Amino acid sequence: MEINLEDYIKFRKYKDTWWNKGGLRRTVNQNEITAYITKFPGKTESQIMENLYNFTRYPGENNKKYADCLRRALRSRKICRCLCKPKNGGRKVFVYFIPN
Repeated sequence: MEINLEDYIKFRKYKDTWWNKGGLRRTVNQNEITAYITKFPGKTESQIMENLYNFTRYPGENNKKYADCLRRALRSRKICRCLCKPKNGGRKVFVYFIPN
């Protein structure tokens, strides 16, 4: 079955503010994350948020909304993750995939 990510993209109308010009805001949901991981397995949390929501982590910016949604999908067993250790002994990185 072909999954179309555009089916999951939803916008909500919000009041114009200094951080939300145009009043459109992207809704974060588990179905969209699951569809993305189905199409592109083996991505890290940062790669998923950058590619799917154009959100890049910067110091001082809150990623709680994105991380909580990803972890809810993980807790409901829609997605799984495994630990990958870098060759040079850097920090541990988790990659996400769809369970069989």
